[in-house]
Amino acid sequence: RNNWYPGQVLPADSPYVEKRVDVLSARARQAFLEHYPVTMDRSAKATIYRSIPMGPLVEVFALDMRTHRDANSTNLQRPPAGAPFLGRRQADWLADALLRSTAMWKVVA
Repeated sequence: RNNWYPGQVLPADSPYVEKRVDVLSARARQAFLEHYPVTMDRSAKATIYRSIPMGPLVEVFALDMRTHRDANSTNLQRPPAGAPFLGRRQADWLADALLRSTAMWKVVA
């Protein structure tokens, strides 16, 4: 089960030597960015979200839906309206990128 959130500390019986999820997440992000076949803009903070133009008709907007999520709830109620999911910076980027895109089809993934 992949059910982590930022700031979580794994239980003592976890098979990982490192128990802090933030450290594990940073290591996973580093491995992803080093081995995923994309060109990264190193002048900005490394982000997973990006837009990928596929010619004049399609642009894919790939989102990071893990970095800013809250701890999982113990019930099935909806989270509060202000609960972060994409993070303010990514949400602003997405809104701006969708407005600026000249592609006929915009795919949010």
